[in-house]
Amino acid sequence: MKDFTVPDICDENNEIQIGELFLNSYGAINKFYGQIHTAKCEHSNSVVKELVQNNGEGKVLCISHTGSELCSMVGDQIAQTAFENNWAGIITNGYIRDIEVIKNINIGIYAFNSFPKKTDKSKGIGEKDVPIKIGNAHIEPGYWIYVDTNGWVVNKEELEL
Repeated sequence: MKDFTVPDICDENNEIQIGELFLNSYGAINKFYGQIHTAKCEHSNSVVKELVQNNGEGKVLCISHTGSELCSMVGDQIAQTAFENNWAGIITNGYIRDIEVIKNINIGIYAFNSFPKKTDKSKGIGEKDVPIKIGNAHIEPGYWIYVDTNGWVVNKEELEL
């Protein structure tokens, strides 16, 4: 992995989007980056499960939870599958669960908070690789994200670090 800090990226790049939604780290890795794939989910995380089945080498999954009911977009099974398929990380403006297990999985996972309720699969399957918003940041599939314990930034292209 390239050596970087998000503050250094902010100091050296004027065109990046700085995420203004404060997220908590839950995975065993606190720093990661990669090309973005997106999932937009109202109440079902079916597309999240589908996406993490793919090879995630050099990729980060960004999940926008758009539903009004609290539910977790990521649990230990999704986190483990993402790790096994080489995803660099997952971030969501929503919730995750099984945090006592996820903290030992060697993947980066940032979320708004934890919540123990699973998703409702009967309420839509969601959309994959569509433009989303997480907080103030407009995120498109193919953009790049850089995450560490200081925060996160998004750029249209890979940064030279």
